[in-house]
Amino acid sequence: MNVTQSYAKPSSATWDDSGLKMSVAAELSRPGVSLSAQIKDSRSYARVMLALYATVTSDLRRKEKDHTAYQTWVQARYLEELDIAQGQFLKRVPGLMDRRDSLRKHLKELDQTIFPLEKKTETSEFYEKRTKYYQWLLKNDKEAWWVLDPVVSVHPDAVVFEVFSIDESSYGRVTVPFEKLDTLGETVFGTTNVDYSRALADEIRRVRSYRPAFLAVESGGVSIATGAGERYEKKIDLPPTWVRGFLQVQSAATFPAAADVTLSPGTLADVLAVLEGQREKESPRSLKFILTPGEFPRIIVEPWGVEIKEFQHRWQGDAAQEIRLWGRRRLMTLIDLLPHADRVDVRLLGTGMPSYWSVTLQGHRFDLGISGWTRNDWSASARFDVLAAVGGASEGDVAAASQILEKRLALTPEELHTASDLTREAATAALQRLCRQGLAMFDLPTGRYRWRQLLPFPAPEEDDESQPSRLAARIVNSGGVTFLKPGEEEDEEEGGGGGFYSTPGEGVTRLRASVRGGESKRERKFTVTLDLDPDGRAKFAACTCAFFRREKLRKGPCAHIVAAIALASRDLIGAKAVATGAAGKVVDFTGKTFVFTGALTLFTREQAESIVEQLGGKASGSVSKNTSYLVAGDKAGSKLAKASELGVPVLTEQQFLDMKEGKA
Repeated sequence: MNVTQSYAKPSSATWDDSGLKMSVAAELSRPGVSLSAQIKDSRSYARVMLALYATVTSDLRRKEKDHTAYQTWVQARYLEELDIAQGQFLKRVPGLMDRRDSLRKHLKELDQTIFPLEKKTETSEFYEKRTKYYQWLLKNDKEAWWVLDPVVSVHPDAVVFEVFSIDESSYGRVTVPFEKLDTLGETVFGTTNVDYSRALADEIRRVRSYRPAFLAVESGGVSIATGAGERYEKKIDLPPTWVRGFLQVQSAATFPAAADVTLSPGTLADVLAVLEGQREKESPRSLKFILTPGEFPRIIVEPWGVEIKEFQHRWQGDAAQEIRLWGRRRLMTLIDLLPHADRVDVRLLGTGMPSYWSVTLQGHRFDLGISGWTRNDWSASARFDVLAAVGGASEGDVAAASQILEKRLALTPEELHTASDLTREAATAALQRLCRQGLAMFDLPTGRYRWRQLLPFPAPEEDDESQPSRLAARIVNSGGVTFLKPGEEEDEEEGGGGGFYSTPGEGVTRLRASVRGGESKRERKFTVTLDLDPDGRAKFAACTCAFFRREKLRKGPCAHIVAAIALASRDLIGAKAVATGAAGKVVDFTGKTFVFTGALTLFTREQAESIVEQLGGKASGSVSKNTSYLVAGDKAGSKLAKASELGVPVLTEQQFLDMKEGKA
């Protein structure tokens, strides 16, 4: 991706009689973003921003242990077994190690010399020269140019800061509602990049409740203001893994929770105190939630078996559950917020699945999203984007959704459906495509999609090259997916999939499909179950294959679920017709040839051709005397003229759909 970022002015630090002023300036290549406001309850704002800093600097990937003492012991035993010559040679090792220690001491002295030189990197002269260097680097070595970058979005209802941890397994977000800001002057909404450095965190630590604090987002650079001096923020941007990470965080948020749990801050503080005071040396290293309807939740800290019981909020679920979470030390970023919070809201997607933790301090909210376990970072974790929108969206749908969302800044799929000609399923699919392009985000607390441009241009949509996706494509292309009618069985072991709930809820359509295990017709068939809400999101997914029985969705949907979703996205209407028992009304297209031309708006050409083939017909790319129907969209050209010449019946898109559903 070719991106140029630059900041027109260096950081500044100001303190005057009116209070502490923090300025975060917008990156120049983006549309103008502007906000100037006094922060209410500024101490709470500072606390959630420091939790954000703890997230962005977090790296809990396993590090190599120091085995020096053990190796010394092993060497002594080894020397006892060597001959004299070899022993004398290896006895030189301690002397070499002493020299190594001497060199390390010298390096420490050099570090003390380097430190004053590093201070010079905080001058305006260095900032200007570094900008020129980055411009040179962009032209000559783009791979080396990429570094990570947090994001800030200014919206009519809130200012949102988003970051990922260094290991990309934790997603942090601060939401400052506009009612917590006394705005000064004109506000221009939009998204920009900022760098959350240690200097920025140091300035935020200076915020006090007894003196005013101001936040400014303005064109011209990245800056933080205090009375202590100046700090310059580095020029950075997002690699593709961050775009994928943002997509997975938001897609997982649309999936139904296995349990929504409310905890007292003291309960979570007790859990973290156990983790602070002990170091696990054996498995399991999890938090086990024991949830019983109407009772207080219990949390077992394993492997020690320490039980922490909630004392204020009872669990309101329908059935008893046990859910385990791993990578629990990532929750330590919340520890400084708990003494000042009223409650902690936890959204659990299931055992080994992602979870979301939300803490609010006087209206300022901090959200932490953690992947299933620390080494399973968001960009490589379960493909929740596959489940977030089963319906298909054409390029025209995406363009229409983009235009409306950019203007309104926040929408639900239903609101987009009302404001456009898109169905609710197509609206959801279009919004998810915008998330995939880095142009939108799903906001879990409000249930709305927000316009949020991660990059100055739409990020390229990368093909999923994972093994399940490649196998799914081969299964679909070989005709290995068939949607089942109610009561129709294809798998003798039906019912082994499991999931979040066993029966579809109100307004939910259950799709069931028979999916071959591979391309060959001799492959065993499995049954896939998908429950779709009115917006076309998968609220439940299960398969009877061994992979799903073992892993559920912890490592993403299996190839059979992906294949069923891929076919449903091509023909969601047809799949629903089969699922609801309306398949008898669908016209049999056997022996009929369809040609599609012009700009199609109700479906893509691929979706239309898939519909024809699913119903026994044939799709062709050219009009001839053997053509049964020509389906013409806007701006149809030569094919329409030839159809008129040959007397081939011409249908509109809607007439084609009516014919497919037996209405014409």
